Amino acid sequence: MRQNPLSPRVLLLSWAMALFAWPFAWLLLAVAQGLGVRVAGGGWIGVAVPLGLHPWGVVNEPSIAFANTGASLFLYWLPPQMVALAVALLVPTVVPVPPSWRSETFVFQLATASAVLGLGWAPPLGVADGPASGLARFWQIPPTVFVSVSAAVGAFVVQIAGMRMASHLWSEPGGPTRRRRVLVALGHAVVPAIGWAVTVIALGWRFPQEAVVTAGTVLLGTLLGAWIWVPRSPLRPRPEVGWGNVIAAAVIGIAAFAGALWAGAPQGGGGRAVVWGDLGQTNNLRPGVKVVRLTMRPAPKKPPVPSTP
Repeated sequence: MRQNPLSPRVLLLSWAMALFAWPFAWLLLAVAQGLGVRVAGGGWIGVAVPLGLHPWGVVNEPSIAFANTGASLFLYWLPPQMVALAVALLVPTVVPVPPSWRSETFVFQLATASAVLGLGWAPPLGVADGPASGLARFWQIPPTVFVSVSAAVGAFVVQIAGMRMASHLWSEPGGPTRRRRVLVALGHAVVPAIGWAVTVIALGWRFPQEAVVTAGTVLLGTLLGAWIWVPRSPLRPRPEVGWGNVIAAAVIGIAAFAGALWAGAPQGGGGRAVVWGDLGQTNNLRPGVKVVRLTMRPAPKKPPVPSTP
């Protein structure tokens, strides 16, 4: 009998992929902001990805007043959520991937993590200091509107990845019954999300009540989609996955998650910022953040020694 999304080996592989995909989706939020400022003419010099605060691309802004300009709206404040939406929407639908369970589970976890974290978990964490705060200050968009719209959009787009994964239930006699579809959503999406929330709290961050509510709203979309939609059969079945693939994915995932724990811990109250460039006068580094430099600071220039007559 062919493996399906509820096969124990496929489920274990999916959890192993989640160890890599969820921190990667969190990192993408900071990368999107850094690249946006670079396009605007500024400098992208690092990332800060605290798990209990909104991620930041550490940048040297093009000007002192950049945060209040029209360019900043789409190149600084909105890119994290725009990229999360694009990944959740496009990766399960148009990005070609090899026909294997490794690809299927990674696509599902990356798309789901982008929706849950980028559109559900992160926005309320930025109400005090983040995109929601900036949009309220400079563009008069109430934080509740931004957070609510993000969560609603996330609850909608997350269903796409769920339908793609549930389509492989056609390999089972009886096909993708409602019960099986809900079990796929619970096992592949809800379990990693609970693990993420538990990890954040265990690291020492305060309990993010608002983020739990909005991320839960996105997850509710996953469950509702599984309850309502019957997916089409995939074009071709996926070959069986061996234990070697599961173990290899687990090793890579554990290493990636360990890096996320190091970078996302509440070191100094604001986490760590990994910086590879020089901090200019217009940098956006937040107070309380511990800076970890990947490059050595340039040696101070010595004044020329006057020549003796």
